[in-house]
Amino acid sequence: MDGEGYAELARRLSREGFVLRFPGLFLAVRAEAPEVSKIGFETAVVDFRDDHLKEARDEWEIFRVAKAAGNPYPDRVSVGRARNCDVVMRDPSISKLHAHFRAREGGWDLVDLESQNGTRVNGAPLAAHQPHPVSVGDAIQFGIMSAELVDAGRLYDLFQFG
Repeated sequence: MDGEGYAELARRLSREGFVLRFPGLFLAVRAEAPEVSKIGFETAVVDFRDDHLKEARDEWEIFRVAKAAGNPYPDRVSVGRARNCDVVMRDPSISKLHAHFRAREGGWDLVDLESQNGTRVNGAPLAAHQPHPVSVGDAIQFGIMSAELVDAGRLYDLFQFG
């Protein structure tokens, strides 16, 4: 389901109904979508000293943090540019296999997989292959794509209040 689909359901359902219908975590991205024609085989290298952050727009791009049917490694949710990742973010600054979320007792960890442009949580860069705990409300950056890790309640609020 895309962001507009979630937004439509948020308008029709109560907050409680929305939360019951969509358990789990999401990445809410408020950024300009990349032009698919510009996405190539190689990852675009970003110089973070320059202002490469994308301008915000009114719509939210929503990615469910969940396993895609048939993907291996049930204990982790892969994030990357490649179509076979669980969470596919089609931006040239994101590596084909950029990072993964790993469930642990009581929460989630995020692991950068030696991505070209890195992964940041609340502004701090992650060391490659080192699990970093994440929770609802954290700001996560994959390449130049900035996201907020949200649960269904926060997602509902984003659609209601912006």
